[in-house]
Amino acid sequence: MLKLDLHEGEQVRQIYRQSEAVLFKPVLVVFVLIYFPWYFLLTSGLAADYVRFLLLWTGAVFFYAAYNYIIWLLNIYLLTDRRLVCINYFGLFSKKVLETPLGKILNVGFSSNGFWQTVFKFGTVQVQVPGLLEPLSLKNVGNPAKIKDALWHAHALDAVRLERR
Repeated sequence: MLKLDLHEGEQVRQIYRQSEAVLFKPVLVVFVLIYFPWYFLLTSGLAADYVRFLLLWTGAVFFYAAYNYIIWLLNIYLLTDRRLVCINYFGLFSKKVLETPLGKILNVGFSSNGFWQTVFKFGTVQVQVPGLLEPLSLKNVGNPAKIKDALWHAHALDAVRLERR
């Protein structure tokens, strides 16, 4: 599932994922795409004539659902005792991995925009790092304020670890 080479002596502190609330839209799309064709063809008495179409259509919709769920599962944000790793999949064969040592973190902030993010308590945590044109973004994570605080805490612990060397 997760293949990441940790440095010698490095330990994983936390794995963050996008909030389950981001799956609401694909679930709603799947419901609509399955319910309406089946309902229309069953109520009009045409289901027997189009059973192959309905089964093929339902299979395609379930493939869409599985694809969205797998992409959601693969997008992770990994906090170790030494670095932050952001793994973002844009498709099954397209990913972007960014990482930064905890000591290089300059600023951490978060935003929750809109009704859904506020109600379901998820948002985007942004981590500013020197050398990157834009901040590292932990998108659609649950409890962004707690994650922001955890990143600052990990940053402080890393500074103490480096001083002891």
